[in-house]
Parts: sequence; structure tokens; C-alpha cells
Amino acid sequence: MITPSAEEVEARRRGVSRRVPWVVLLVLLMAASVLTPHIGVRVATEFGRSLFPASAFFLAAQAGGPAFGRVTDVDSLAAGLNLAYFGLSFQHVGLLLGTAFCWVLAVAEVGRWVRRLALVGGWCLALSAPVVVIAYQLIEGGGVAAYLGVAWVFSLLAGLVLIVGARQAKSRLDSTWYWTKPDWNG
Repeated sequence: MITPSAEEVEARRRGVSRRVPWVVLLVLLMAASVLTPHIGVRVATEFGRSLFPASAFFLAAQAGGPAFGRVTDVDSLAAGLNLAYFGLSFQHVGLLLGTAFCWVLAVAEVGRWVRRLALVGGWCLALSAPVVVIAYQLIEGGGVAAYLGVAWVFSLLAGLVLIVGARQAKSRLDSTWYWTKPDWNG
């Protein structure tokens, strides 16, 4: 076993302490993206505006239903409702992966697949934002009064932090023992 020198240990400690604030920022952005107002429809205010009630509404909403009143374009409304749920689902997946793998941004050595899962979570968070904004435009285009909260901004920022952090973690990949000692026979 090779023990690292004091300089290597100190360099690792400095690197971790430099990256920990980014993990804290990521966690705060993800929490804000859950708790702040999301996309919604004005006729359905009883569902609430945070992530989980908004997702429950868009899962159950039907474009041809009488609750929406006079709809000018049913196809646009249907596409908007479906895209809104799709965007919120992207955010759910991104939040799950981001919460599970946010530590990848801080540690000194990272595994290849763990880094890739963090990267997928970042892309899911980042892609949820434009999908939700397009869904809002389609719902409004369908003739239904809707609102767009600020949660998409926090989701986008959290996704960007996770993507950049996971890409920078590539330089800290931990290779297996086989690559470091291929001539070892056991």
C-alpha cells in the first residue's frame, strides 16, 4: 500500500474544502426548485403550487374536460398539459439523482458510473426548465389562463451546477487496481 505524502493529503483537503460550497449551493437550489411556485392553471388553484401538487394536477388533467371552460385550441392545451407533466417528471428524476449523487462534486476521487449518474441528473434538471416554459406557452396558446412560477429558474441553475461539477469531476476519476497494476497475478 502506498501512503500519500503530506503535500498530497493537504492538496486533497484544500480541493474538498473548495468544492463543498458548490454542493451546498446545489442542495439549496434543488430545495428551492421543489418549494417555490411551479407551472399551474388558474382554474385549479386548490392543488397548490409546489412541485408535488403541480405534478399531481398535470397527471390528472384532461384537455377536453369541462373544468377548463372555453378552450380555443384543445390540441395546444393537450400538448401543454402533457409537456408540463413531462417537464416536471424530468425535474423529479433530476432531483432524485442530484440528491443521491451531489457528493460527487466534493470528493477527491470519483467513480466513473457515479459521475455519469450525477451528469444525467444535472441534464434532467436543466432540461426540465425549457420543457416547462414551452408547456406554459402552449397552455396559454390554448386559451387557458396559466401561471409560470420561478421554480424553473432554480431547476435550471441546479442542473447547470450539477453538470459543470460532474464534468469537472472527470479529472478526479479513480481508476481500478487493474489499470494501475496490470501485471499483478493475485
